[in-house]
Amino acid sequence: WDLWVASQPVQPEDRREIDRLTRVLQERERELEEERREKEQVRNRLQQQLQRRKQQLQQAQQQGQERERLAREWNLQRRLEQTQQLQSRERESQERERQLQEKERQLQQIQQEREREIHQAREREQDLEQQLQEKEIQLQQAQRQGQEREREIQEGREREQDLQRQLQQAQQLQSRERESQEREQQLQRQVEGGQQREQDLQRQLQEREQQLEEREREFRERERQLEEQIQVAESSWVVNRREITMTEVVLGKGGWGEVKVAGFRGLKVAAKCLYEVIISPYNIGTFSREMNIASKIRHPNLLQFIGATTEGNPIILTELMPTSLRKELESGGVAYPAILSISLDVACALNYLHLFKPHPILHRDVSSANVLLQITGGTWKAKVSDYGTVSLQPLARTSNPGNPVYSAPESPYPNQHSPAMDVFSYGVLLIEMVVCEFPDVGKRVAQIKAIKRPTLKNLIECCLIENYKDRLAMSDIIKELNESI
Repeated sequence: WDLWVASQPVQPEDRREIDRLTRVLQERERELEEERREKEQVRNRLQQQLQRRKQQLQQAQQQGQERERLAREWNLQRRLEQTQQLQSRERESQERERQLQEKERQLQQIQQEREREIHQAREREQDLEQQLQEKEIQLQQAQRQGQEREREIQEGREREQDLQRQLQQAQQLQSRERESQEREQQLQRQVEGGQQREQDLQRQLQEREQQLEEREREFRERERQLEEQIQVAESSWVVNRREITMTEVVLGKGGWGEVKVAGFRGLKVAAKCLYEVIISPYNIGTFSREMNIASKIRHPNLLQFIGATTEGNPIILTELMPTSLRKELESGGVAYPAILSISLDVACALNYLHLFKPHPILHRDVSSANVLLQITGGTWKAKVSDYGTVSLQPLARTSNPGNPVYSAPESPYPNQHSPAMDVFSYGVLLIEMVVCEFPDVGKRVAQIKAIKRPTLKNLIECCLIENYKDRLAMSDIIKELNESI
């Protein structure tokens, strides 16, 4: 059949159909070949991607293993550091416990010594009382003898009357009378001597009582100082000096010390190092009381107190501020709205100190250097510093800190010190902000006249009144500033 078919003549229509089918078949073969090549390329790309993914997976596994190793090392290091810290804290607690035991032993010794002194004083007092009783007995005996002498004198007088009647015994009676007078004088001298001895004994007794009272006062003072030292050791604000890392960046210097940038528990702080403070139980007590007060002060316009050391010359830690009012005034000054904002912040801070209970706190050193600034919300935010070291200034071996150009007229007289002192310094600070010049007492009148704004000028004049009793209070100044703003 195939041969027959092959031998049959091909019709033109069949030929065309065969050619068409041949072309279609060839076209299909080309398409299949292209599709095969495309699949081969896709397969090659997929194999390459698979290899890259495998490499990435291997790298990720290696990185994960490395991170896991680093994490294990970090955890081990952290546990080691924590163990070291715990050991250090345990040593510190043991040292504190030993110190407290030593102080308790010293206190017991002092109490035993005081009891012995009191016992000895009581024994001496009993001896003195016994001596006084003996003297009183002797005095009574002398008085009885005097009475007997008086009776003898009376008898002598009676005899003298008898002798007067008997002219023959007149000389004998006169002789007896002289003897009786001499005996009376001797008796009078003995009585006076007994009174003098009694007065001497009373003076000695009073002196001994004064000595006992003085020793009791000294003992109470020692107990108070020891209690203050114990309170210092147990206060929450006490900072270990080893936790402070000092830098060489000096922020400022004053009459009582200098301020440097320091590191404390991962935070940058301002460290105030006092100059050569005289270390004594009294000064430690004063420092402790001031730091206790500073640790209780909370106000957004007062520099935050962080803590202080008690070993050697004290170091006081506060928050670190970017700049101060004096630096900004020296670099060109501040705008009038900023002056009002800063003035209100300083007034609120001083008003808080002046109304502090149970006793007001006087700053005594209000100046542009003690007004620190930072930008908050596009405006200056002011905080007052050095409010907690007022009573520590006399402990330093330097002249009285603070610039005299800010001081009130009554500052040399302690009996006239009051919150009005800070009001006067606040007025000088307002002049400095407005005229952008360092305060000068000789130019003060001209500077006030140069101020153009009447409200601010009137406020400054009310702050600088000579008589401190007539100056405004900080609460009144706050009202004036709020009305101006």
